[in-house]
Amino acid sequence: MMKWVVHPAVKGASLLEQILINRRIDDPSFLTPQLKNLRDPFEIPNITAGANRVLAAKERGEKVMIYGDYDVDGITGTVILLLTLRLLGFEPGYYIPHRYGEGYSLSTEAVKKIAADGYKLIVTVDCGISSLEEIALAKQLGLEVVVTDHHNIPEVLPAATAVINPKMITGEHPSKYLSGSAVAFKFAWAILRLAGIKDNQFLTSLLDLAALGTFSDVVPLKDENRIIAVGGLRVINERKRVGLAALLEAAGVKGRVTENQIYFGLAPRLNAAGRLEHAAKSVELLMSEDRLAAKTMAEELNRINVRRQNIGSSIKAEVLSRLTDEYLADHKLVLMSGQEWHPGVIGIVASQVAETYCRPTVLIGINEGMGRGSARSVPGFNIYELLNIGQEYFLDFGGHEGAAGFEILPENIEKLQHKLTNAINERLKAADLVPQLEIDAVLEPEIISLNLIKGLDQLAPFGEGNPPPVFLTQGLTLIDQRTVGKDGRHLKLWLEKAGNRLEAVGFGLGPSASKARVGSKYDIAYNLEANEWNGFESAQFSLIDFKEVG
Repeated sequence: MMKWVVHPAVKGASLLEQILINRRIDDPSFLTPQLKNLRDPFEIPNITAGANRVLAAKERGEKVMIYGDYDVDGITGTVILLLTLRLLGFEPGYYIPHRYGEGYSLSTEAVKKIAADGYKLIVTVDCGISSLEEIALAKQLGLEVVVTDHHNIPEVLPAATAVINPKMITGEHPSKYLSGSAVAFKFAWAILRLAGIKDNQFLTSLLDLAALGTFSDVVPLKDENRIIAVGGLRVINERKRVGLAALLEAAGVKGRVTENQIYFGLAPRLNAAGRLEHAAKSVELLMSEDRLAAKTMAEELNRINVRRQNIGSSIKAEVLSRLTDEYLADHKLVLMSGQEWHPGVIGIVASQVAETYCRPTVLIGINEGMGRGSARSVPGFNIYELLNIGQEYFLDFGGHEGAAGFEILPENIEKLQHKLTNAINERLKAADLVPQLEIDAVLEPEIISLNLIKGLDQLAPFGEGNPPPVFLTQGLTLIDQRTVGKDGRHLKLWLEKAGNRLEAVGFGLGPSASKARVGSKYDIAYNLEANEWNGFESAQFSLIDFKEVG
């Protein structure tokens, strides 16, 4: 059962003010984000040195390689720098490692190949901060490296020409938690400034890419991230980027694009290529200026994503078949392995399991005698620290508080499970495994209107650090209920209080229909949305949970 945590009402605060207080947001410009409030890129340490090295390459006629990560953040940041260097007259190359053949970040083989191809400068995107050996090798081979990254700062930095990472800013700063694509955007801005190019139109045109990475990498949507997200959504909705317009069409997105279309439509398709084939397909799509070619590439990404979904569904079904009541009663950690589980998909399934069952989840796919694992955590629990206890069993390991990945020999999986099970039993109590729902405010039905809902739109876009507000209405009498959708997957409730009737839809709550008894009184937790049907708008109550009164 979900635990409801209701934020206390703040005397004299409006509903918007209450929600901002709940999120600990005290920035007066939060509701009116503007591009002019983006901070000067030169406030990020080492960005001047990195930009000057790029411009020196231009003067010397040196070949420059952009080396990006294979997720949406890395892909979009790579495209940002490719387009910027092309504007300056470069003919840059780009390199995205294969997720499984090469792994994350720089590799020695890639560095050797880039050096052999005559490049003199590598600029990383969304990676490189921990690549000490690879960057030392690059130096030996006559290659200089400029690192642009946003991951946590290691104890020892690589010997790069410049390491550009906003987390190196001392103290609090609006740029500190930028995504990798946003760091690339800031770097592009700095390069153009030092080159004497004042092309605001070009920089603004890059915001769609920066926003895609910002949404996809789940960074806090506050401070500069919020400005980039809002400005980027505006550019995305102009549909001027040929490849992106084609992908929106392939994803069936019509009308206004919101953050939800990015989370569930664009990002999975851009990520799918790197998960199952190669992320270069997504780079080529975003770089394309040919509408017919872009349409073909977007349709291919769509097909790859469908394949990814089918693979994920198969793995998830196998995992769920093992998640019996007895298993859940005995295990605070879900750790499972399976033969031929695709390593590019298990992370997504692990996220779904962790969210549904409120347990840290580790899934390991065994392919060709090697185990590759993906771990996902629950709020407040550091999965990286837990896995670090078993690092003696890993051939490769990395991650952060919420997610991690590793390689392991299959014969060591049982030993790992034993060690982690003992460790998590010491660290997690049964109460920690109860999912919590934070409720922003208690509302009475009579105050809910379209005007109120549209006023809440000022808080959008929603995401990490700024989730959609959750409301509670108490003491509603259930008039009727039914399941709707395929296999009765969703639940529809009709409720009434003091003559006010409302209709609530719980997506995925169909299995809870037996708990809803007509005539009984319920408290409901929900999001508020405006729903349009046949040209008419009405308030929609998106049900999250409901509890019988008493």
